[in-house]
Amino acid sequence: MSMNQQNRHVLVANKVLIAMSGLTRWTKREEGFMYEQHHYNIPGPFLALKWTKSRIRHLLTLLSHCDDKGMLSLVESETLADHARTSVRSLHDNLRLFEEAGLIRYDFHFTGVLSIELVDYLSNYRDLTEESGSFASKTGYTSIWCGMIHHLMEIDHVNILRVALRALVQVERDIHVQSQEKAILTYDEVKGFLPRYCGHRLAVKGMLDQLSRLFDVQLVEDTKDFLSAVKDNISLKRRIHTVTRPLMFQMKIGEKVDSRRIREAERASTLIGWFDLREVARDFVDFDLLEVPQSSLKSLSDTYGFEACDEVLRSIRNDFLRYGERLQETDVYSLFFQSPVLYLNERLRRLSEKLAIA
Repeated sequence: MSMNQQNRHVLVANKVLIAMSGLTRWTKREEGFMYEQHHYNIPGPFLALKWTKSRIRHLLTLLSHCDDKGMLSLVESETLADHARTSVRSLHDNLRLFEEAGLIRYDFHFTGVLSIELVDYLSNYRDLTEESGSFASKTGYTSIWCGMIHHLMEIDHVNILRVALRALVQVERDIHVQSQEKAILTYDEVKGFLPRYCGHRLAVKGMLDQLSRLFDVQLVEDTKDFLSAVKDNISLKRRIHTVTRPLMFQMKIGEKVDSRRIREAERASTLIGWFDLREVARDFVDFDLLEVPQSSLKSLSDTYGFEACDEVLRSIRNDFLRYGERLQETDVYSLFFQSPVLYLNERLRRLSEKLAIA
């Protein structure tokens, strides 16, 4: 009976991913020292917890199901536990710890059904602060595809999960923000946030190899190749002076789990679907009077996905072909001609619920 569907694109502040992966001991830089808790402005509650595998899974699960205000309303414990691949008891234990740390607030309505609020959602979990009427991010956030979230839940070893979270942040920074062809983590960087007992080169390489379904990882050990990569990567140039050995991992995220690529492709397809509908409908009605901003169509695409949007848009297009201008006189389509965005959202919501039940 959950009131929250799983988000298709899960937006997580980089500082949260860094905190869950573990802070680095590799702090020395050319100009001094860099401490991640200060650099990323990580709130104290995230540092107070030891981030075990189940806690990482549970927080990612909450972020996967919350709305844009950080709320999960009338959600079943079993649903959240199943998503995180843990027991309900483990979920309840971690929810209690999260609340004690100040990360969430929650209340049980009745047995097995609760509502959860992520405390200071925009600031803590999205790294968004309001400045002069607009929102800005200091250290950024990463968009994670729901399919990637499912793969993360399948990782059995906490240290491999921690490496995956770091890799996601680095892909976001190097590829999506700085437009580099590949993201780069040096051996020193990976060794710095992992426990000392698993920081050996072969152990680190083995962990990254196990992420091959999610990332295309290439090991660079040759000094010339290492220096060549440094020349092409702006952020790496600032980090290189304290590297102890010329060893790095070059990464690209798999296209099937790349949230940004998927989102842009689906947005484009949804816009094309709307334009196709317009070309058919304008033969029967003054379609240009229906105000539908592209931003609204993109938002619907992000929320429900292209397949759902395409099904609804094709259904409307077929109804125009069948009924023509008489469609304006039907009760079923009255909301469409009054507020097409609300109509589309309602149709998509019902379709999404129907598919979830099926």
